[in-house]
Amino acid sequence: MTVRAPGLRGGQALIGGDRRIPLYHRIHDQLRDDIESGLLKPGDRIPTEAELSARFGVSRTTVKQAIQQLVHAGLVYRVQGKGTFVGQPRIPRRLVGLISFHEEMRQRGFTPATELLEAAVVPASRHVARALGLQPGAPVLRLTRRRLADAEPIALQTHYLPGEMAELAEDPQVATGSLYEAMERRLGRRPSVGREEYTAVVVSGEDARRLGVPDHSPALAVRRYASLSDGQPVEYTESLLRADRYTLHVELKDER
Repeated sequence: MTVRAPGLRGGQALIGGDRRIPLYHRIHDQLRDDIESGLLKPGDRIPTEAELSARFGVSRTTVKQAIQQLVHAGLVYRVQGKGTFVGQPRIPRRLVGLISFHEEMRQRGFTPATELLEAAVVPASRHVARALGLQPGAPVLRLTRRRLADAEPIALQTHYLPGEMAELAEDPQVATGSLYEAMERRLGRRPSVGREEYTAVVVSGEDARRLGVPDHSPALAVRRYASLSDGQPVEYTESLLRADRYTLHVELKDER
């Protein structure tokens, strides 16, 4: 008789296949397949190390290696004293095209929301002035917003816009929705070209609290430089994206 572990397909054949592949990697692949196919759903507790060890007929050390790979991939997370659980699906961020957060979330099937944390006209620092093609000290509109997907905080963004766009601070949509849609509706223009720079960072303190993650959590720091079609800079944005909720997708092609 075959005993089935919760959320797993039965039979020792689960870790069959190419014997050159380490056992822990084959167990990882099986668990990952169960998660990505929906057999194990977000919030489900995966079987314990002891249960998986018995199920696959391997040592707990081997199982621990497999689970650690899943943790590193952001597919599962541990809760002290309770077990290991399937994480929420990651949001694929495709590095092609210029799109607003709300448009991106709607395309991915999430319900977007925005919380305005600060709106102020401030003197441009040197790096902000350089990004917007202004003189240092020139007035710029600074907007700090928390972005949510399905009511969960996933990003913090600080936008800098030329001072001539200061009226956007009064637009209700900026406080709750898409900045780009507000720009287009109110000013008749929105960015059409841009570039982004990504850096791996660790967040703590107020940033971690606002993102709803523990201190020393990994994140992606993003700088966006956006312009109108004629090359006029209209936006410089610094973002912090939760690394446990985002996956970067890069399209590559042979340019020879």
